Amino acid sequence: MKRRQVLKQLLQTSGGLIAASLLPGCQLTGSVEPLFLLDLLKPDSKLPEHLLTPLSEFYVQSYALPPRINLDNWRLKVTGAVVRPLTLTFQDIMAAPQENFYLTMECIGNPTGGNLIGNAQWTGTPLLPFLEQAGVKSEAIEFRLHGADSYETTLPVAEVMRQEVRLVHQMNGEALNQSHGYPLRIIIPGHFGQKQPKWLVEIEAVSSQKRGFWERQGWSNTAEIPTHALMRQVQNTRVWNRQHRVHLGRTGEIGWESGILIAGVALDKSSPITAIEVSTNDGKIWQNAEQNQPPSAHEWTLWRYLWMPQQPGNYTLLVRATSLLQQQRLKDDNRMDGSSGVLRIQVNLQA
Repeated sequence: MKRRQVLKQLLQTSGGLIAASLLPGCQLTGSVEPLFLLDLLKPDSKLPEHLLTPLSEFYVQSYALPPRINLDNWRLKVTGAVVRPLTLTFQDIMAAPQENFYLTMECIGNPTGGNLIGNAQWTGTPLLPFLEQAGVKSEAIEFRLHGADSYETTLPVAEVMRQEVRLVHQMNGEALNQSHGYPLRIIIPGHFGQKQPKWLVEIEAVSSQKRGFWERQGWSNTAEIPTHALMRQVQNTRVWNRQHRVHLGRTGEIGWESGILIAGVALDKSSPITAIEVSTNDGKIWQNAEQNQPPSAHEWTLWRYLWMPQQPGNYTLLVRATSLLQQQRLKDDNRMDGSSGVLRIQVNLQA
């Protein structure tokens, strides 16, 4: 059997149906497959500039059942402490200049090394011109963001009035489906998905502080993404917190004797990833991995490392990221502000 046929068969059999539910209401649906083909072990094959998560694999955040929205009746309102309250139709938003951009979304409830993360090309328009049109009053200190499902969250005025905050209506070139926020959601870079409501219907400027739904349950009120790396693949096996044990034979198409591909992603709230380090002996020694340099700090950094083990046995693999802001901690016990800890992947190399 040719190498390409073997790889195709491995891709078809290595994924499985996963439905991992955890607070705050995030789950993954669909099959998951290795990030990269094993051909990327070849040193002359560059890491791709972008790696998109198929919509079938993209995790879903659910506060309640997804609302069914009639586009003819849907409106987005800008209310509260503004000079000129606005009521926008979908056509009003589509009439504004549209742009494509890449951004990685992660659930704040993603456990250490978890799979509740995805990267997409989004299409939308900046929110700022609409807020400027409404005229935000000086007494406003926060925006309350309301979804059609009655979900709400808050962020400071200055955070929402950044040029990079956008109203989006497409993912990966397709209109948002019902689960992902049809017809419109807001994207606020640097924050976990908790702060980026789907089915957006109201942006309310307020002069007093209020915590949103998940924040009242104890989750972080800032929900900023920490510097962290995730190991996603060991050879042909997709790894994450519920799939963290790998067994490899010595020989064959994916035998460890010819080298093992370790690969994954890294993310930070606003700073480029400057280094990815991999340890194959439970943190005693660290080696630099190869990484790409995405144009935006809000898109995940892809990395890979070619491990050349010398003997069979049991090994513990770790990965950590460093950005301009911080180095990833090996352990993070405060899961309520988003886990930035390191997952230990157990690998058994058979004789």
